[in-house]
Amino acid sequence: MGMEKNVSKDFKLKPMKCELNFLSKSDGSTILSQGDTVAVVSVNGPLDIKSTSQSIEKSTLEVLYCTKGGKPSVADRYKENVIRQTCETAILGSLYPRTGITVTIQELEDYGGLLSCCLNCTCLALLNSGVSMRCVYAAVTCAVDESGDIVLEPPKHQLQTARAVMTFVYDSREKSLVTSFTEGMFSEDTYKEALARCHAASDLIFSFYRDIVSKYANVI
Repeated sequence: MGMEKNVSKDFKLKPMKCELNFLSKSDGSTILSQGDTVAVVSVNGPLDIKSTSQSIEKSTLEVLYCTKGGKPSVADRYKENVIRQTCETAILGSLYPRTGITVTIQELEDYGGLLSCCLNCTCLALLNSGVSMRCVYAAVTCAVDESGDIVLEPPKHQLQTARAVMTFVYDSREKSLVTSFTEGMFSEDTYKEALARCHAASDLIFSFYRDIVSKYANVI
């Protein structure tokens, strides 16, 4: 099942395309494109794992981030950590003690906004897997350009010259900030404006999720 939706409205967000159950040998999987940036995520679990890795309180979450070029950099490992922290916030791990959940993210194309694309793709893959979640989340990336203007989901060439790049993740229930990842220099006022604009734009991504899940539910 595939779906495309232009989520621009009053914001210049990239068109999103998504297909669930993209991989046959996983409990949940999604391929998501945001513009020309593309990621694939698979979810497996809850599964039995070695006793040395088990937690009696919750599931053990493993997140693997695979780059297109092969060997991951320090920055890639940091992205992996951001995704892991976000997933741990969203997943109701206490329902699955002594088990393991593995999330594998594969970068296919990076034309800007890769982190937010990977985060959103991971959320859809978790939904597809049936893992219980306390909330759904949405990620939006913005940049502060050379003139100080805030640009939502900028292309890669604009990211390379930007003063700062920020990615914000919001939950669907409280609409509160779950995770933030920032690079560069910016003022407090610029940060607050970027936070507000990305918060408003996240509603469009949540709407995209609802359309995808409802259409998928009708198919099955």
